Amino acid sequence: MKQFDQTLLNNAILAAVFQQCKERGFDFDAIEPNHRISWGNSKLKLDGIASFNLPPVSTCPARGVCEKYCYATQGLQWMACGYKRRVAAFKSTLSEEFVTLMVAQLITERVKILRVHDSGDFYSPQYLLKWFKIAESLPGVTFYAYTKQILLMKKLAEFQPANFKLIQSLGGRFDASIDKSKPHARIFNNVEELLSEGYTDTSESDFPAATPGVSLIGLVIHGTKRKQFRQADMDD
Repeated sequence: MKQFDQTLLNNAILAAVFQQCKERGFDFDAIEPNHRISWGNSKLKLDGIASFNLPPVSTCPARGVCEKYCYATQGLQWMACGYKRRVAAFKSTLSEEFVTLMVAQLITERVKILRVHDSGDFYSPQYLLKWFKIAESLPGVTFYAYTKQILLMKKLAEFQPANFKLIQSLGGRFDASIDKSKPHARIFNNVEELLSEGYTDTSESDFPAATPGVSLIGLVIHGTKRKQFRQADMDD
């Protein structure tokens, strides 16, 4: 990175990612920035959805009980290769060139739908605004993201482009501020509970989440921590 966004460089998130790397035995400084998107999520690629991902937990300042069940801290995402790729992506977001580079990449790869983060979250106002600028530059592309940054998304709502769908995700610090008349997501024990509550099942396909007009988005708990899951934790 030749240039750095000073509004992000001093963010506490940088220290959090650095510490997480250290605890995992990786050299943060040795990981080169890389803004590449991913087509590797088996669930997303079935619907032709690309994603851009950050390290889990350390880039999620609004995390709550969700941390206990976070799928991105298990399996392939948490292995060395997957984790370091997410750190490289995080470092790329610190660049003043991030918006330009991402727009060019999405055009080159002919992306039609992009999920912003299947791990990580909008760690600062400046970072969220960068994604809004990217979406504004590509009105023919659908962008969507699950977020627990409820207060932040409300604060910046006036800047949100029409082609960027933000989905409020239960399980964070600001659940009390979630407007359930607008797109939001809940995790359930099983599909029967999900459907009985009137939610659309996105456990096998995330396409409904990216679709305008779909507001009740449900997912069934998965991963190695599913046996520990308590519905009450997510709904408190």
